[in-house]
Amino acid sequence: MLETKYFKFETYKKGLINRIFTQKVRFKSDVSIYSDWQEKKLKTILKPSTSNLAISNLEKNFGNYPLYGANGYLKSINFYEKEVEYIAIVKDGSGVGKLMLCKRKSSVLGTLQYLDVLGQNDLYFIYYLLLTLNFKKYIIGSTIPHIYFKDYSNEIIRIPSISEQIKIANLLTSIDKKMEQTNKEIEINKEFKKGLLQKMFC
Repeated sequence: MLETKYFKFETYKKGLINRIFTQKVRFKSDVSIYSDWQEKKLKTILKPSTSNLAISNLEKNFGNYPLYGANGYLKSINFYEKEVEYIAIVKDGSGVGKLMLCKRKSSVLGTLQYLDVLGQNDLYFIYYLLLTLNFKKYIIGSTIPHIYFKDYSNEIIRIPSISEQIKIANLLTSIDKKMEQTNKEIEINKEFKKGLLQKMFC
């Protein structure tokens, strides 16, 4: 079953991420194991920026550039705020602390925040690293929860050399691509079965 296949990929990925970021699994260059990971604060590798976009102001706006909300892609509009790929984090309301990778030439709603990667660091590696962090401990507010960069930016993380970052990112993105393809096959099967049922009862 495709659902079982997807679940196995998901379980394998979670286990692999845990082993990589606890350094139970290490990668090698052509000649040796890479150098030790270095401790840094998040604020030295991430730069935040804000969005003032509200969906209520964009109801009649249509175009070719993706707009993301707390649950992912919302619609396409006729402008964009970010030229390059970036990480976004939900900073207000439902889903606060949720992370997503966003395409180049796109934008996010004001309930999210842009996170650009600084220096010689791989965007995809940093995204997977952020997935291992517990952002819930930084949430404040009960009615409308919030999370602020000034609070979680002091989190201490460990990162490897750029060469090892790229190897790790390539491995994990290859799994993500397989999961994405499997998910597409699941959706196609659902539509096919739905069509058969409609024909049966017409």
